[in-house]
Amino acid sequence: MRIRIVQWMIASLVYAGAALLPVIGVAQGWMSIRAALGWSAFIATGLCVGYIAIRSGWSERFNDPALTVWQLCMGLIAVNWGYLICGPMRTMALLPLMIIFAFGTFSLRRRQIGWLTFFALCGLTGAIWIRHSYPTLPGAHTTEIVEPLLYDLNNLLMMLVVLPALGVVAARLSGLRRALREQKTALATALGNVQRLATCDELTGVPNRRSMVEALDGAAAEANRGGRSFCVVLADLDRFKQVNDELGHAQGDVLLREFTQIATRSLRGSDAFGRWGGEEFLFMLPGVTPQGAARMIARLQTTLRETPIAGRIVTFSAGVSAYRVGEVTVATVARADAAMYAAKDSGRDVVHLEPT
Repeated sequence: MRIRIVQWMIASLVYAGAALLPVIGVAQGWMSIRAALGWSAFIATGLCVGYIAIRSGWSERFNDPALTVWQLCMGLIAVNWGYLICGPMRTMALLPLMIIFAFGTFSLRRRQIGWLTFFALCGLTGAIWIRHSYPTLPGAHTTEIVEPLLYDLNNLLMMLVVLPALGVVAARLSGLRRALREQKTALATALGNVQRLATCDELTGVPNRRSMVEALDGAAAEANRGGRSFCVVLADLDRFKQVNDELGHAQGDVLLREFTQIATRSLRGSDAFGRWGGEEFLFMLPGVTPQGAARMIARLQTTLRETPIAGRIVTFSAGVSAYRVGEVTVATVARADAAMYAAKDSGRDVVHLEPT
């Protein structure tokens, strides 16, 4: 509502400035007072109707609550009417067309602008036809002669009305472009955050379960096409609940983050590692046998024993399984999970291979 009223006020100020032209025309003798009063009454009536319709909320029932098309059509009628009655200054009456079409760029669609252009040309054609078909039309004009200085001053006066209005439109367009740039930047940032949150674990920064499932499916597809196979290692931190109970969840979070950093540094470039859930982590190790995968994980266990985290030695139990061509990756992970629980049952801090 506020924006629509502001637009109405801008239009009213432009009409008020343009109304100076008929007043000067009557004073200088190239426009009759009857023509000036008729044009002014039309403008005043249109502005009042538009204000009441917008302010009362009546215009909300239309697809165009701002009544943009109606207001611009009223402006075109006023311009063509001005061309008809302004006599020797009639070309000056066409200058507000720039403002009308500039305002149309804010909300009109291409087809609407096309129809508006057609309406403007038809109106101007009609005004020219009336001028030449009825040269003695009452109230049209009283003289076709204006002194050169007065002609230039009248043109200057009209430009003083038109240019500030165009400046307001240009400033608003500039503001809209700036807002669009800011929104685009904010949207790109938000989209990046959404993509990061969709694929990365928020606490540790490593890939999350969803991302690891996609990596497993991609590796399985490659293996099914005859490419290299891979092993899956499911690791679970030992006695992690005890860490949370004794040191608090904040220290538990520190432990998870530092563990992922140490584990990530132990990987090869082709390996994938992510948080599977809670204190469970999944390794995908392409091109290795289960025995080779077990040796890699055992080296990580040794590194952890030599690197205290949060003031204590961290260990984990792990299970290893090898992908079998043609199976779903859920089955591969399930076998690694069973092997991991076997490692837990055997005393923790060990690596078990899947049953053969």
